[in-house]
Amino acid sequence: MNTRKFAYIITIVVGLFLFGMGTVFLYYANSVTGAAGNNAVPAILEGLNATTNKEPMNFFLLVGDKSSGNTDSMLVANYNPAKNQISIVTIPRDTKVKLKNNILPKINAAYAAGGRNHEGARYSAEIVSNLTGININYYVHINISAIKKITDMLGGVYFDVPVNMKYDDPSQNLHINLKKGYQLLDGDKVEQLLRFRKPNGERYTQELKEFYDGSDIKRTEMQMKFIKEFIKQKLKVQNIPKLNPVLNYAFENIITNMTLSDALKMSSGLISISPDNFNSFRLDGEDKVINKGWYYVYNGNLINIETKESLPAAEIVENYFYSANGIATPSGELYVPVSNDDEDEAKAPPVVKKKPVIKKQNPSNTDTDTKGTSKG
Repeated sequence: MNTRKFAYIITIVVGLFLFGMGTVFLYYANSVTGAAGNNAVPAILEGLNATTNKEPMNFFLLVGDKSSGNTDSMLVANYNPAKNQISIVTIPRDTKVKLKNNILPKINAAYAAGGRNHEGARYSAEIVSNLTGININYYVHINISAIKKITDMLGGVYFDVPVNMKYDDPSQNLHINLKKGYQLLDGDKVEQLLRFRKPNGERYTQELKEFYDGSDIKRTEMQMKFIKEFIKQKLKVQNIPKLNPVLNYAFENIITNMTLSDALKMSSGLISISPDNFNSFRLDGEDKVINKGWYYVYNGNLINIETKESLPAAEIVENYFYSANGIATPSGELYVPVSNDDEDEAKAPPVVKKKPVIKKQNPSNTDTDTKGTSKG
């Protein structure tokens, strides 16, 4: 693999799995840089120092369900070179929003509503930007099937499943049947763990209620526990031989607007970030029944996952998710969905000061369409 392609893939994977699978490679790169006798990563970084981008930037990650076209997980991550810091905010999939053509007003349907591929990813980024006030510079879309494949390529992950998980949805070809206990999870079982949030028919056992309540919030907490265990196990020198095919596979199975030039400008800085310089947030709000449908209604605040403190989004965005340019509404206004059946939007003050700058899509990525209909 040549140096330019290797640097590009490094950055794509970091942007893609910043808050998941790819974080493994970030920490791996840190450990290799300090390993005695290994000069591969330092040699790459030395050639990139002159092009390092010092401006903060925001990545938008979508993990999709190939069968339906919906997105199962969405997150925004900010990389701030000046502070040597990464901040993350998770977006619940049932968050109520306004979508064009009145297609299922849940944010997980935005990708399909926007036309999928680059168009759907860009439209989803616009919705999230309007919702939170965050200027998004880059979008990265990957299907859950690719995450399963990458997990298998890395040999699986040992994880202590805290409770029995059982759920079946034939329409999504989703069948979850995980048993409680410490075990090796292959790609299929990892998908089950990451996607589980409630049993069929709301039939909760007392033990299950301790970990799940049907919300994306509880599911996100479990995902974060898995990510930490994944990092702990895969941050090992013996995984080095497995990384080259993993990186190649990831490169071939994403949709992104990041270019090679963009990647070169941030590669060296990303690899130098410490695990301690991570900040995690989520949308604040509550689950509500609106027009006989379940929605997560965002209230305009973001919660710090570590401290549980809830603050206005504008304050958090200014301190942790600032970026000069990005994808935003032409008017520069954001909206916050409310629970009133007769009103879908509530206006908030403008937060975007500059006109949007949409990066050109990466010509090296092949648009692979998906089939299926949108689901709530």
